Amino acid sequence: MKHKMIMKQQVQYASMIDRALNLCEVMLSRSETLYPFAVLSIDKQIHCVFLDDNDYQNQHPNGAHFGMIEKLERQLAIRKIEAKSAIGMLVYAATITSPQQEENDALMFSICDANGENTLTLYPYEFEVNSIKMGKPFTCDFPD
Repeated sequence: MKHKMIMKQQVQYASMIDRALNLCEVMLSRSETLYPFAVLSIDKQIHCVFLDDNDYQNQHPNGAHFGMIEKLERQLAIRKIEAKSAIGMLVYAATITSPQQEENDALMFSICDANGENTLTLYPYEFEVNSIKMGKPFTCDFPD
């Protein structure tokens, strides 16, 4: 497990985060593309949730797919109704901009615990020869 990639306040989600990070690394190293997915933990059993082929049909004229994250959110909500202890996490690509206006690729992990509390964590990454280098994770605040 990549303990250095788990923030102290998210230790209880370590198995989910580790599973998601491993899957992200595989996707990115094979295709340099991350397709959104979800991770669901029910009674410490972890399941990855993906969209069906039909769910990828909303397409912008520039070729980008949209609505995928919202569809994954709905799938998590439906599955969380079945188990009160369920924890859900959405994983998708993001771009972060530094104060110097430099853009970097990142993974967004949006965790929703059994009480409905949300935590957003960004995992910056960059491509290296034959590998992906993951940066130190951080959370961010969104002003109201």
